[in-house]
Amino acid sequence: MIRPLLVALIALLLSACATLPDDAFRLTESALALRELQTRQYEGVSEVDILSASSALLQDLGYAIDEVEKELGVLSASKRADARDPTETVGKVMLDVADCLLTLLFGCENDSYQSSKDVQDIKLTLVVRPDLSQESVHSVRVTMQRVVWARSGALYDQETVNDAEVYRAFFDKLSKSVFLEKGGV
Repeated sequence: MIRPLLVALIALLLSACATLPDDAFRLTESALALRELQTRQYEGVSEVDILSASSALLQDLGYAIDEVEKELGVLSASKRADARDPTETVGKVMLDVADCLLTLLFGCENDSYQSSKDVQDIKLTLVVRPDLSQESVHSVRVTMQRVVWARSGALYDQETVNDAEVYRAFFDKLSKSVFLEKGGV
């Protein structure tokens, strides 16, 4: 009784595996483009020096270092920052005035202020790995995610940062930090 059930279960599992598309693990063009934005190569500097330079840079940028795994070449950091943009601040003043008028005239309240952005939690992960095709070259990949909170405390938005300018600016600063670390400054 158990044997036929076991054979049927194995056959079911094997047939499920056979339906996997050939390109199931192939990255899309947009994923490859994002990975290219997030990755830079550094030559003539050790993995530990890159991690040290990265740690110093992130602390200078206001991040708290959450974890460093030197053996794996992984560093994670986070910070809380203001999520409001200047146009929202101007809009907030206008909404406050409208809210006061509505409350005075009609006794109703406008809740758009409570649903506007307030703070964001930014999580950054940096991975350093040796380039196996080139000696003394390391690839550094940085990924950033952010969670935006509304003034009411509710979740406003969450996303992976895909802005090329953000990554370019980060790697420009990291290159300077790596240069200083490499020079012993």
